[in-house]
Amino acid sequence: TFFNDNEYFTFAEIGWTTSQDKVYLDNIHLTLWHVDERDMANTEDGWGAVFSYSRWLQDRYLPFLKVGYADDGSSLLETSVSAGIGYQPWHDGGIGHVLGLGVNWGEPNSTVLGPGLDDQYAIEAFFRWQLSKELAVTPDVQFLINPALNPDENNTWVFGLRARLAL
Repeated sequence: TFFNDNEYFTFAEIGWTTSQDKVYLDNIHLTLWHVDERDMANTEDGWGAVFSYSRWLQDRYLPFLKVGYADDGSSLLETSVSAGIGYQPWHDGGIGHVLGLGVNWGEPNSTVLGPGLDDQYAIEAFFRWQLSKELAVTPDVQFLINPALNPDENNTWVFGLRARLAL
């Protein structure tokens, strides 16, 4: 289907980091993307851009900012702005647990979700419990105001638990 259907997702990204050892912590990125119309999925083509910034401060704090815009392409949000901070309160044998808080504002994509939806707001708190260098467990809680995927509700809570195993 790659050669016959010609339904592609393409992107280009440019970024900058302060040093190779902080490549995941201190960085700025700009990503541009385009997605083709997909007949079988019944979705329109679209394009978008994302800007992200994060900076590791005083070996404890990681503030971040992410701004995105999408022109169709089946995105759930047309415009999105997220900001927050991670805090590493202590190191346990070189392994750092992280406490984080983030907020988001998003404008629902009327092409995908229908017209007249209110802007969505979200607040998330999480704690990454680093059990070893290879294993992390992260419980989180999110509070959504005007959830775009559930327009009959004024707000909703989402509870999550994720794990990461890096071998």
